[in-house]
Amino acid sequence: MTNHQTEIRDLLVARATEGLDDADAERLAELLAEYDIPDTDDYDLAAAAATNAWALRHRQENEAAPDDLKARLLTDADVFFDFPDSNVVALSSRRQPSLAAFIGWAAAACLLVALLINQPTGPGAPALDLSEARAQLLSDYPDTERFEWARPEDLRFANVTGDVVWNDELQQGYMVFRGMPVNDPQREQYQLWLVDATRDSYPVDGGVFDIPTGSTDVVVPIDAKLAVSNPAAFAITLEKPGGVVVSEGPLLVVASSG
Repeated sequence: MTNHQTEIRDLLVARATEGLDDADAERLAELLAEYDIPDTDDYDLAAAAATNAWALRHRQENEAAPDDLKARLLTDADVFFDFPDSNVVALSSRRQPSLAAFIGWAAAACLLVALLINQPTGPGAPALDLSEARAQLLSDYPDTERFEWARPEDLRFANVTGDVVWNDELQQGYMVFRGMPVNDPQREQYQLWLVDATRDSYPVDGGVFDIPTGSTDVVVPIDAKLAVSNPAAFAITLEKPGGVVVSEGPLLVVASSG
């Protein structure tokens, strides 16, 4: 890739991710005109899509996209743009279909896959990432509540420790388990239940999860199927794969506000 090709690419990505000052905007316009390259907003659309996906993932409209968004857009652009080595003008003859559109949406697709499709739903996700998300929830939102697991009565779970953190406004939380027995997901899965005194007599399904072999501290995001208000307790049962709508118990591990 020649210097002017790199400059055009960098300016397009910079415009999409951080904006351009007047001088850079003028320089981009000059380069596009000089090499007869149509301007495109596909980078901007890709960056917007990725930012919105990031905000959706964290259920916060004002949360910024990751710091590496610009770098990832640059990488995707290098892969998909495939600039010719000698003449940028050749780009204008290769836009059936629009190559720039393909680049932008390919970048967006890569980011959306990373942010949404790979959204962690259990302990198989990187523990460090979930631990950091839990710590951030506690530090950034002082009203986040913390509940410790009570000592289980069932001897199989006697060594289980850890806690639950939950933020009512965000409807977001995490569980931490230490010493939780490993399960065979082909036969049974753990299921979380949130007890909300403002709802009917049935607790709210908080999602199923597994405890993998060789795990130590396992962090599990809570996936409440319904909105809850100031849950009084969190309880774990062992159910068939995929979970159940109504559990017959028993409650194996419980954390409560009392």
